Amino acid sequence: MNIKQIKLTPTKTYKTEANAIKAIESVYGPINDLNGGLRFVMMTTAEGRFFPIFIGNSAIEEGVHFNFCVVN
Repeated sequence: MNIKQIKLTPTKTYKTEANAIKAIESVYGPINDLNGGLRFVMMTTAEGRFFPIFIGNSAIEEGVHFNFCVVN
């Protein structure tokens, strides 16, 4: 079995989760749990700041990596 560790260093973090959500929505529009488009998880730094990590090829195809972390 091959196991790989991914370490991410966010380029920007946000004081609150709500601020991170606003940043996402300002670029990609409203978040809709039913839409099936871009997927992300919200992470926190050791200092308690928030940053999103987008998941999958759809995020790469949409150019999310220019604004936020992406894993595939």
